[in-house]
Amino acid sequence: MSTEPPDDSFTPPPRPAHMPPAPREPSRDARIPPGSADYSSALADATLYRCGDISFEELERRVLARALPPHGLGDGYLMMSPPPPPPGVSFDPRVMPYDWVGTWGEIAMTHFAGELTWDEYKRLHAAAHPACSR
Repeated sequence: MSTEPPDDSFTPPPRPAHMPPAPREPSRDARIPPGSADYSSALADATLYRCGDISFEELERRVLARALPPHGLGDGYLMMSPPPPPPGVSFDPRVMPYDWVGTWGEIAMTHFAGELTWDEYKRLHAAAHPACSR
């Protein structure tokens, strides 16, 4: 008699197309709180700039290389102040909604995380989306 468990395991079904990819925890920046979509890569570039390891021109090159489209509701939507949460519910501006993944929202989050000033953010946005209203 074998002590091995039966091989009745199965491969889980693929994630539905409308769901964002599952977070890859090992590569996720520790500053991004639980419950947030992952914007580690954009945050890493902004942090390199903030620390002086890369120039603003290099940061801009990296941001433009991402070719992130505007959010479906427009980039102005990204800067709207959310309503205050109900009593007892905490708010963390570093939590990125999942519908921002793959959009300019990833760069907006680097501003909310404190790695880009408002002026730096506006310069990057103007370079990436010159047709957006400001």
